[in-house]
Amino acid sequence: MRRFGFVVSSLLVLLAGGAARADLTTRALDAADGGGSPPQTALISWAGTVKQTTLPDLLQVAVRTAPALQTAKLDIEIANAQIQQTWGRHDWFLQLQANGTWSESVPLAGGVAIGSQKTFNVTADITHTIFTGGTFGVHIGTSYLNIDSPDQPLLDQTFWTDDVSVSFNQPLLRGRGRDVFDANERRARLSRDAAVLARRQAALDKVQQVIAGYWDLVLAQRQVAITEQSLTLARERLRITEIGASGGKIAQAEIPAVQQIIATRQEDVLSGELGVVDRSIALRRSVGMVIGPGELALRVDSDLEAADRGWTLDTLLDRAYAASPELAVLAKQEAGSTIEIEVNDNGLLPQLDLALSLGPSGSDGNPSTAAEKTFKFDEFSGTGSLTFRQGLARDDVKGRSRELRAQREKVRVNAADVRAQIAQAMAQAVAQIELAKRRVVLSQRAIDLAVENIRIETDRFNLGKSTNFDVLNRLEEQRQAELRKAQALIDWHKAEAVVMALTGDLLPAYGVTVE
Repeated sequence: MRRFGFVVSSLLVLLAGGAARADLTTRALDAADGGGSPPQTALISWAGTVKQTTLPDLLQVAVRTAPALQTAKLDIEIANAQIQQTWGRHDWFLQLQANGTWSESVPLAGGVAIGSQKTFNVTADITHTIFTGGTFGVHIGTSYLNIDSPDQPLLDQTFWTDDVSVSFNQPLLRGRGRDVFDANERRARLSRDAAVLARRQAALDKVQQVIAGYWDLVLAQRQVAITEQSLTLARERLRITEIGASGGKIAQAEIPAVQQIIATRQEDVLSGELGVVDRSIALRRSVGMVIGPGELALRVDSDLEAADRGWTLDTLLDRAYAASPELAVLAKQEAGSTIEIEVNDNGLLPQLDLALSLGPSGSDGNPSTAAEKTFKFDEFSGTGSLTFRQGLARDDVKGRSRELRAQREKVRVNAADVRAQIAQAMAQAVAQIELAKRRVVLSQRAIDLAVENIRIETDRFNLGKSTNFDVLNRLEEQRQAELRKAQALIDWHKAEAVVMALTGDLLPAYGVTVE
């Protein structure tokens, strides 16, 4: 009867498919997830208070504090400032100028000297550049001349001259047109768009980095939980073995094997806790959280459930190409190169500039009369000119054109390479997901078989045909299978993050917005 009772007690504890194993597993995982009261080892106590957090909270902190995102935001502000600088071409320019001269005893022919001569000029010019590349201007001027000659009174005179004119200068070939006029703003806007895309890429990189660190911490926690579960079962095994040995049913030699595995598991737990602290510190660094005394360990939800999303490579690739910030940046660079080519090729045209000026003028010894004559159009004048200039070889512009076209082709080559990199990354991520699915199924099968083998080995031990060493080996096989399953699920989640980053779904999925 005692032998039968011992067998029943062993089976109740060691049958992993039964209620006892389920309860032990639940307690171990709850301890790792923050439920219950996990034993505080020296390492965890040394690390300070464990901070409970979630992935969304970590991501929000990371987006706020990441230097790369802050720098990218400043790059956008710089680009917007550069756009504003180009608006200077729409400005009106006002120029006021006043000058005067005074001289005494100016020698003339025959030795006659003028006593004094005074001149004074005031001009006001308003100019504005228009979208055709030409310049429109309005000129207003007045001048004063006074000659005083004591020796020759007939030479004494005083003149006021007023003039008003409208001028227009327009390049007819080189430099003409809105494309050239707006080129600088178009360049600046492309730079701003590229900076916005670069910030989005920086956000994707940071979020993906934090997610990877998060799952590394989840895996470290799960490894500790699985090892603590194995340690709990080993301790129960030791208790049962000691009971059997004290009753003479089990040899005393069976006890050291269990004690050895307990010592090994305790070391594994300690190493696992070091892994948790190490992953916590790495995650804190990635997020931008404080790292210091009492600010080390983190605890996150260790739920590893993963769902098959039914992704296919062909549809994912199309979405990845459309969502890729890198490809979009290269497209902006290509557009910028095209603008440079257009402006440069415009320089191959001959310079043919038209200049026109029309306006009235009036002169009189009385300033009011001179002004009246001007506004009555008593005198009206106009000037015009057509200037042609062209270099014969133009090697500078032609060489620049070759350079710009080569640079644009280089951008296109880089874009093709980036598309290949995206295809490679997407294919590898999808393959990783497919592999993880199969690994989860196989590892679960290994766990189920390990449970059955534990039951069989326990029966053999109770019949005296096996040893504790064999039973504990079966328990270790179960632990390794559970660790493999956990690793497969972590790889699955990480690969999903890669896919979502490539398709542009990662930021919305976690509620992350980039201004």
